[in-house]
Amino acid sequence: MQIAFPKPFDKSATTLLLCFSGFATKPRLLAHLACDIPACNVAICYDYRDLTLDSAISSQVESSKQTPSTQASSTLSSTLQELQELIDSHRHCILVAFSLGVGVASRLLASIDRLGAFGLCVAINGTPLGISAKYGIHPRIYARTLEYFDVQEFARAFFGIDDRAEIGEALKARGFGDDCSTLFGSVLECKDELLALQQFCLSVLLPKQAMHFTHAIISSKDRIFSPMVVESSFVQTNTKCHHIDAPHYVFGHFTSWLELLRVCALQVDSRSGLRFWEARRSYTKNAPIQAAMRRKLVELLLTHTGGKAFARVFEFGAGVGDFSALLQANLDYTQFVCNDINNHASILQARLSAHTQVMTFDIHDIKNQPIFAQRFDLIASNACLQWLRAREVLADVVSMLAADGVLLLGSFGEKNCYEIRELFGIGLEYIKLAELCGLCESLGLEILHSSSEMIELECGSALGVFRHFRASGVALHTPKRVLNKSALLAYEKRFGGKITYEPIYILARKQLESSQCI
Repeated sequence: MQIAFPKPFDKSATTLLLCFSGFATKPRLLAHLACDIPACNVAICYDYRDLTLDSAISSQVESSKQTPSTQASSTLSSTLQELQELIDSHRHCILVAFSLGVGVASRLLASIDRLGAFGLCVAINGTPLGISAKYGIHPRIYARTLEYFDVQEFARAFFGIDDRAEIGEALKARGFGDDCSTLFGSVLECKDELLALQQFCLSVLLPKQAMHFTHAIISSKDRIFSPMVVESSFVQTNTKCHHIDAPHYVFGHFTSWLELLRVCALQVDSRSGLRFWEARRSYTKNAPIQAAMRRKLVELLLTHTGGKAFARVFEFGAGVGDFSALLQANLDYTQFVCNDINNHASILQARLSAHTQVMTFDIHDIKNQPIFAQRFDLIASNACLQWLRAREVLADVVSMLAADGVLLLGSFGEKNCYEIRELFGIGLEYIKLAELCGLCESLGLEILHSSSEMIELECGSALGVFRHFRASGVALHTPKRVLNKSALLAYEKRFGGKITYEPIYILARKQLESSQCI
């Protein structure tokens, strides 16, 4: 497998659009798509001829041994390492998989443990199994195609062109030239790739925790993957299917990646959480209030619930996993799912238990995620709710609580960082503790504990206060013209070098009567 970058790689870009192309779909077939997504790198995976040598894949799935025995398998292993590092270096990751690339992506991303890194996953005219009698290209049809492969016939099905005589003219009209062998490769190269994909799809099983595709684009005129088969393969996975009037090769209908993604009505330019991504390496050291909060939350949980056994745990706003690690160290559980808007998959998987399920998505979109249908015995979050549309999010997550399930929340009250509000007139719209408790009760929860406290953090100077904010990921959105030397002097004259926090804590249980009525 090879990875190509249609435009120069931008080290400062925060978004990655990773495309797994289909069989014989070289980067030049996608080169016309402009990347109009802000701060975005585009990477295209293609040429799957070495996938038959899957010892590198198997070794990473089953153990940590590095045992590639040939130059080809070593190349594949190094490509997977490059892929892993590429994903880990971006805050938001978007997956677009096309045709048989859907099956390749589903298996390869599981092999490098990066399924949870993608917030948006779009499958185009393909299925996770790829080759299947029920949910893919039928093995007999695939074998016949491999045996009698004809480049012209493939081009006819690929582009949806009826008359073979028109293929050359159609290709030239699209700027590809009229020679299919230069566009797709020679017959020998194509058959090698078909064979590799056949062996790969039929021998490498999909993992139990497979890639969840949030959206599927299905062409009504597809002659390679049956539209009915594609739709049926996603019907059980909460994947939104979007039908378009196009052939198998859909990319000719679009001029940019963003235009393609808008078929699914996707939003890919959210700045929410950006500061926390920038502070991911400094957060733990520079967030002592949040550290004290998570310790108190665990203490409250163990004290008021009479035990530490919660079979199914879901944490939202996990960040770099400080609260996650503390929960796992103190609880007995069988399933642990943690979520964040930023791609912290590599950090979380490195510090949490091996069976943790990491999911990257905006919690406001929880209803469109597969876990929304699950029920959890404990749902927890620390120092996150204040950044969210709290009333909406609480209603959603409370519905995910099992009967007698427990909600554990740490957030901040209305007096939090009052110094900033008084001096600059800016700040979050905090919800009062009493209002949060009332909201929980209206959602059928019994309050087991609620409290707040005032904590002054000494930062040494006014400049130290703002350095603390930056290192802990707090986005004040203070205009530079306001935060100048005179403003710092005014802050220090009035408040010294301190900032005041108001942590609030809520522990609530879902009432059995309410659960039975749902």
